[in-house]
Amino acid sequence: MGEQQIDKKAKQRIYAIGARLGIVGHGHEDDLHALVAALTGKEGVSALTAEEGKLVEQELARRAASLEPRARARKRERKYEELPGGMTARQQKYAWYLMSEIERFDPAPNGVALRYRMCGFVEKKFGVTAFPQQPFRFLTWQQGSALIEALKSMATRKELEYLHSTAGRRERQVAGP
Repeated sequence: MGEQQIDKKAKQRIYAIGARLGIVGHGHEDDLHALVAALTGKEGVSALTAEEGKLVEQELARRAASLEPRARARKRERKYEELPGGMTARQQKYAWYLMSEIERFDPAPNGVALRYRMCGFVEKKFGVTAFPQQPFRFLTWQQGSALIEALKSMATRKELEYLHSTAGRRERQVAGP
């Protein structure tokens, strides 16, 4: 039996990963030792060979990687085009937020995109041509304020309509008290 025994550093790595996973307990009756026994047939970490230690360490690392949250791509901040005398970026952002609230309680028919609904609202309210890529391009700052107030009242109205509808009642019943 010329197999090399597991070294101290490898044992420390195994116990460290096991501790991070929360499977290390007291004695040989914990989940770490059950994993070692399942993979190698040996009862303890000290009884492992170097090859078996690598096998256990790889399995623990695989399990640890699946528990760690994935690195999320940072959400890119939207850039709103501001024109002199036009709607500010803050107004545009708030208008889009209100429009998404309206969408939440009153979904668009046939999957109409939010930008087209916004264009229709701007054209109806102000009689100004609105393009889907830049619906606020021809609105002044004052018109932007009026648009926000109109969207606020519409969002409130749509929310109340939803809450008093059968779908709203059904959702509240499912959610419970």
